Amino acid sequence: MFTQNIREGFRSLGGTRLFKWLYEKFRYPFAPMYGGFPVKLRTYLGDPIPYDPKVTAEELAEKTKNALQALIDKHQRIPGNIMSALLERFHKKQKVN
Repeated sequence: MFTQNIREGFRSLGGTRLFKWLYEKFRYPFAPMYGGFPVKLRTYLGDPIPYDPKVTAEELAEKTKNALQALIDKHQRIPGNIMSALLERFHKKQKVN
């Protein structure tokens, strides 16, 4: 399962040295978020991954990772852009079956 434009809806400032230092000091994830932008969110469900008792947990994790990455590659515009995600909300697009 993958939700398109979820990263454009909310942003985080968690990638700086200050927040890493605060986490190391207090062991609390300081990552201020901003956003709540009214972007169009669409959730896509991938094909089921068949169960095989011979598959190890690592192999199943790798299959799942590859399936999720395929959904992201197919449905998400990279790099993400808040303005284009906002415009998608108002642009009428034909549904694809």
